Amino acid sequence: MKNLFLLLIILLLLSCQPKKQPEDIKSVTIEAISFQTETMFNIACDKFDTYYKDKWKSKTITDKATIDKFSNLLLGLKRTNDNYTPNVRVKLLLADSKGIVDTVCMDDKITRYKGGSYETTVEFGNFVQE
Repeated sequence: MKNLFLLLIILLLLSCQPKKQPEDIKSVTIEAISFQTETMFNIACDKFDTYYKDKWKSKTITDKATIDKFSNLLLGLKRTNDNYTPNVRVKLLLADSKGIVDTVCMDDKITRYKGGSYETTVEFGNFVQE
């Protein structure tokens, strides 16, 4: 009985650990057009550059405090059905210290990151549209 109680306590402590930060992000490049941009069909992440070439605004964030805020907003997104894909209006390029770049694609409702779909929060959407 003691062993079961001890195991439950250990499991509770492990589940209360803070979420892991995305891998050592050194910069975030935001390529964005307005969420209100209308198209006749959905724009997939891999087609964003093709359809919006020379139309998006771009900025790169390297400030640690701003990257930390970005990471917290990204990690705070709620997971949803992975079959949902965004009608892409924002493409984020997350570069780490090893030179590996992760891509995040999103619209005002859905964010795709590392193969998962998440609900885009108003705060996260406003952050990337600033």
